[in-house]
Amino acid sequence: MSVVSEQAVRSTARQVPSGRLQLLRKELLHQVSRPFAPDLRWITVLAFAAAVFYSTFSFQRFSRFQSAGYDLGIFDQVVRQYSQLAAPYSQIKGAGFNILGDHFHPILATLAPLYWLWDDPRMLGIAMAVLLAVSVFPVYFFTRSRLGWLPGLLVSAGYLFWWPIQGLVGFDFHEIAFGVPLVAWIIHALDQRKYRTVVMICLALLMVREDMGFMVMAVALIVLLRRQWRLGIVLTALGLTAYLAVTGVVIPHFNAHQTFGYWQYSDLGPTLGAAVLFILAHPLKTLALLFNNESKQLLWAALFAPVGLLPLGSAYALLAAPILLSRLLSDRPGTWGTGFQYNAVLAPILVMAAVDVLAKLIRRHEAIDCLRTIAPALFLAGVFIGTALAPSLFPLHQLFMPLSSSATTHIDAQQRIVSMVPDGAFVEADDRLVPHLTNRTSVGMIGRQSDQAQWAIVDLTQDNTGGGGDGNYSPSTALKFLASKGFRETYRENNILLLQKSQYAQDSESLATAAKN
Repeated sequence: MSVVSEQAVRSTARQVPSGRLQLLRKELLHQVSRPFAPDLRWITVLAFAAAVFYSTFSFQRFSRFQSAGYDLGIFDQVVRQYSQLAAPYSQIKGAGFNILGDHFHPILATLAPLYWLWDDPRMLGIAMAVLLAVSVFPVYFFTRSRLGWLPGLLVSAGYLFWWPIQGLVGFDFHEIAFGVPLVAWIIHALDQRKYRTVVMICLALLMVREDMGFMVMAVALIVLLRRQWRLGIVLTALGLTAYLAVTGVVIPHFNAHQTFGYWQYSDLGPTLGAAVLFILAHPLKTLALLFNNESKQLLWAALFAPVGLLPLGSAYALLAAPILLSRLLSDRPGTWGTGFQYNAVLAPILVMAAVDVLAKLIRRHEAIDCLRTIAPALFLAGVFIGTALAPSLFPLHQLFMPLSSSATTHIDAQQRIVSMVPDGAFVEADDRLVPHLTNRTSVGMIGRQSDQAQWAIVDLTQDNTGGGGDGNYSPSTALKFLASKGFRETYRENNILLLQKSQYAQDSESLATAAKN
């Protein structure tokens, strides 16, 4: 071989990796810049606006002391633990309580790097706003391919500000925020017949919450209806195995009582197997249980009426079945209604299923082609009207409401008393005060760590001290309990009491001076 040819071979060998690197760099730049491409410019603006609106709303709730220890404070403590490479303990749930003994949501660990930037519970509000905002892209792609770009924008805007999404933000934070974009992308991947992508997203979905195993089984059912037998069987086995392993082994392992505490279906039976047998043996009784309460009936109406009952004609609506069944058949009334975070993951399912059916109807009946734009416009108009007139269902309404002078005075008192608790102290507090203490104290709900606590705060204006289904106190009962543990009143303002254990007592005048300063 000549010297020239040897040099040419060496040059080519060096160019091959360099060429691949350039291709990889171009592809990465293409994907990063994709949201800003001309065909996605407006949907990107919409997503950004939603992220700003929801972040602002979250910040407003926090500044007004409307955020709660259940659940913002809990998740703040958990993510902070992850950010410190520690086990996910939450004092709000109880001393030494590992959150994996409550629910299975290891996906929360992915938020840890955010706390390296800003160690504050409000960071979770930003993260949730972004997760919800990016979920609009698969909704837009799905709708645009069926109805066009303008209907796609209208549907996407209505979806982003529909009451189930607003309700999640109004609950401060919840792990299901991860489930919303994942479910939307699963539907898009199913629609594109990209089954490898479906499997990958299903694996991520299993990290969101233990009951997502049932969602994966619903995905499997859709796949089986398409005669993808092998994949359907694999996904069924994956979803069922994940649920049984997590609720039967993982959660009990981390739970102090070695149990899974959320199987509450007395009408169906004590186990999953018993529940399945009951449903198969008594389908009419099971159906009746889904509508036997006014809260349940209102939920059905609020979910399906705004989308014209259209989702009922789409196979994609099967994905909503495990969520609705697990809630409406349970013994927990809190899961039956329109409040809290429970409905957010249903939003992309029902909206995309409605679009699926609407597009099919338009293809079959050309006379109703006008509904291509009119129906999405009516959906969006309903969202705007609801936000303006129905604050109980659309909490974003609060963003535009000023505070009364008495509310402002009370908030100022809350802030002063919270600031009087020393950094690093052990403290028990009212639910609405807890998130303002999590990043600088060891804080729990009243009665959870009274033996270790040095300080306590009770707000006499609240109906109870909070604590979800794990028990709480009325303010008067809380004061009696704390008195029995050696706490004494140290400072009072606007019916908010700061208490301290007698062995740690300081001069009340110095505390009052500190509060004024």
